Amino acid sequence: MAVFSAKGDWYLWLFIPNVLLSMLCPVVSSALSAITSKWDVPIFTLPFNILICLHSSTMGAAHPFFPESLVINFQAYYNISHSKKVFLSVPVGVGQVFGCDNPWTGGVILLALLLCSPTICFHAILGSIAGLALAAPPADVYSGLWGYNSVLSCIAIGGVFYALTWQTHILALTCAFFCAYVSSATSKLMSVLSLPACTWPFCLSTLIFLLLSSENPALCRLPLAAVSYPEENRRYLRQLKKRMVSPHMGLSRFLPAV
Repeated sequence: MAVFSAKGDWYLWLFIPNVLLSMLCPVVSSALSAITSKWDVPIFTLPFNILICLHSSTMGAAHPFFPESLVINFQAYYNISHSKKVFLSVPVGVGQVFGCDNPWTGGVILLALLLCSPTICFHAILGSIAGLALAAPPADVYSGLWGYNSVLSCIAIGGVFYALTWQTHILALTCAFFCAYVSSATSKLMSVLSLPACTWPFCLSTLIFLLLSSENPALCRLPLAAVSYPEENRRYLRQLKKRMVSPHMGLSRFLPAV
């Protein structure tokens, strides 16, 4: 809300709608969870997207107290070449997940992800690169706006909600490229209504790939209650294999089909 406020980040009265919508977020989350639990899929950031779009559409640019603006001033790098800007846009795309447009901040976040989970760090970089695949406006590429949704999608599919195999790795890359296309379409559609795209592309594309049907045991979607970080997910599957009664039985009998 502070990012899209025309009054600036530190507008004191913005505290009121911020607290109100924060209180409504658990309510929306609970309602959406009752729906998505039927398919054993997460709600991701759908409550955030719904409430931010609700606030932005209600206030608009002409509101006397809480005017909204879709023009965001990101840090620019005019003294370096185009190739270096594209290179720096990779860590910036990761940093934009947390609202940071500085490449050094994005590098620190990548380092933290590497220490936490090398698999997540690797897929975050791949997702940010995949977000640059389309012929996006250079300003959006440099600011990381074209990559953060693909970063989230690639991480979600690449070992978090699916057991990590080379097949799910390819599926994660496919989802990241698909998310880049969805980002382009969503941004244009939402701009007609003067609304931000937020993380709608990530939610839509990832949910589509989580709900796909496949009889291939290598594409094994984990139960939502068992989801952890990728390395722990692999240990969970190894333990599950050891508990099998017969070594010839497939994992598809024990885990939900995807």
